[in-house]
Amino acid sequence: MKYELKVSKDKKEYTDATIERVGKDYARLTRGGPGDNSKPGQVDTDQWWVDVSKSTKSRAFKAMQGTPPVEKTLIQQAKDKDIFFCTIPFTQAYSEMHGGWKACCFAQREADGPRVEDTSIKDWMTNSDYMTSIRKEMTTINSDLKNVKKYCQRCISDEERYGRSRRSNCLKIHTNNPEFWDDIQKNIDMYKATGEWEFDQRIIEMQLKIFGSECNLDCHMCIHTNSSIRQRGAEKGVWSKKLWEEELDTDWEAQQRDFKLHGKDRTGRFSGSTQTVIEQVVELAPYIRSIKIIGGEPLIMKQHYKMMEALVKTGHAKHIFIKYQTNLTKVSVGKHSMFDYAPHFREVAVVGSIDGIGQTIEYMRRRTIWKDVEDNIRECGKYPNVVVDFNGLVSFLSVLRFYEVPEYVKTNPDIFQINWAMLETPKSLRPNNLPEELKKELIPKYREWPDIVAALERPAEKDFNIQEVFAYLLKQDKYYEGTKWEMHLFDVFPELEKYYDPTYVPEDDLYKTLNIQNNEDIL
Repeated sequence: MKYELKVSKDKKEYTDATIERVGKDYARLTRGGPGDNSKPGQVDTDQWWVDVSKSTKSRAFKAMQGTPPVEKTLIQQAKDKDIFFCTIPFTQAYSEMHGGWKACCFAQREADGPRVEDTSIKDWMTNSDYMTSIRKEMTTINSDLKNVKKYCQRCISDEERYGRSRRSNCLKIHTNNPEFWDDIQKNIDMYKATGEWEFDQRIIEMQLKIFGSECNLDCHMCIHTNSSIRQRGAEKGVWSKKLWEEELDTDWEAQQRDFKLHGKDRTGRFSGSTQTVIEQVVELAPYIRSIKIIGGEPLIMKQHYKMMEALVKTGHAKHIFIKYQTNLTKVSVGKHSMFDYAPHFREVAVVGSIDGIGQTIEYMRRRTIWKDVEDNIRECGKYPNVVVDFNGLVSFLSVLRFYEVPEYVKTNPDIFQINWAMLETPKSLRPNNLPEELKKELIPKYREWPDIVAALERPAEKDFNIQEVFAYLLKQDKYYEGTKWEMHLFDVFPELEKYYDPTYVPEDDLYKTLNIQNNEDIL
């Protein structure tokens, strides 16, 4: 399906209240979530509901000291932390790669909970006990938060450890978008009046991972079921019992059995449910504000382009934002190109998983070619309704150079905003596991970003063994020897070499299990 593209000569200039308030360069570094004064256990709410409409301003003024919580507006209750409020249960439907529904990408799901095979998007949002319970608890003063603590434990933990979470990021972003927040407020007002949530505003963000795990990169920190390339490496022995089995409480064979159990092929694609979900998305198009496609690498997944074509035909595409969580190395596959569809949507956000620059990311996200990433950023810059965001992971390796990423964003006008999260799994690859000497050297480089400082100030995880991390990373180096992606850990991160013990034998004796016949096994 080919569309005629009309591109204006000049790239659209994004001007908003945030730019007017803090300046253009700083806005690009902070509007995506970072940059507040939060500390571990102390979430800063001052940046929530700052750029608001006139109607919201009357609800958002600071409550007088001593005002009973019951007499405050919901906005005041949230800012004063009388309630543990989040916009996501009111605005987002998220499907995991195995088809399970949950609140968002960081949420916990029920082990035998609803799946796309048996529960429609509409039923999940309106009738599921999961979503109904957390909405109620998040808008109730003095709630025991029983289900919030069960399903939203990652955000609770992140706020306790780092002062920042997906919840706090979304509140900062959503509440400072006057058009979006006003529609969310109408939806919540109706919910509080009736006790039932309904599709009544264009506020829904669909986040879909059901198109599979097909990917072109081998990111060392990525869960293997999220990448077909990672799966190929695991099958050849690039694996670590310590990192991936003990911490995830599963092994590679168990993950493969889970795929087969739920009717998927080795790239994670569902055999029958994808088209059904596309039909449901089309039905709900009048209420959808944005759709985020997650992989794998979404831009090489042909199945999702069927959904794009179907949305264009509905006439609603011009009201819908498309978001891609992408590695930015590809923008097309076969006859399909992202740029063929972009003109028909309100905006396309290309959210790059960028947590390093140059050879840093080429090592951490193996098979990346940084020149291709930069070329694609520039290509996106030619389209008036396409923006590039960066959203990376702060991890054991990336934190050694991550400070270079905000600096890169400052100098690149084609990047709209930046955000990041702390790597959670596997625990061995969290940034707090670096040697204390290195963490102390890094802390001054992150003084503007207190959540990263908080991560570096934390002690290493219990039972952490840096030699197991080295063994795993060096195994991946060995796997790529003789290919165009050959790199070595200590060439890219020489400061780590002094901590390496070459006599150490890993728990699963990785080098003996590597099963490569020739380079064609990798290619």
